[in-house]
Amino acid sequence: MITSVIAAPAISVEGGKILGTVGAGGIATLLTLILWIGIRDPKGGGGEGGGKKSRIRKRLTSDQAQWTGVAAGTFYMVAGSIWTVGENLSDAFASVFTGGGFGTAGMGAVSLLLAALMYFRELSPGKAALTGIVAAGVWAQAGGLWGLPQALILTSAQAIGAT
Repeated sequence: MITSVIAAPAISVEGGKILGTVGAGGIATLLTLILWIGIRDPKGGGGEGGGKKSRIRKRLTSDQAQWTGVAAGTFYMVAGSIWTVGENLSDAFASVFTGGGFGTAGMGAVSLLLAALMYFRELSPGKAALTGIVAAGVWAQAGGLWGLPQALILTSAQAIGAT
């Protein structure tokens, strides 16, 4: 009687890529989906059609939506392609304040404005997500201390092999 032993392929994390090959565009898409699903109210059926009521498992709070927006905005800038809309939105917002209409105001002033808005106001999750996306682009352009969230997000993503 001949028995053969087949060895299973070794499981390994190639090059430290815990999540496999994801890429900045993949993460941008994932974060956009999380924002889209997490900030929407469930659609309730139950009307004349007798459909099931839609339920959501988790809804993003204002803070969660805003920081997910910051992460998404950061990956929009890295991914490029169709994701440049986030950076264009940040540029348009910043130009309102840096264009001279408010005197001499730089990107640091716009960063302070966004940080104050994010800290002192509890926005709806949708508005908080949009504010986070805008803040990511403005903070990246402002540099200095404002570049820390971007550096932390990208370093963390690189550490798990997601970029």
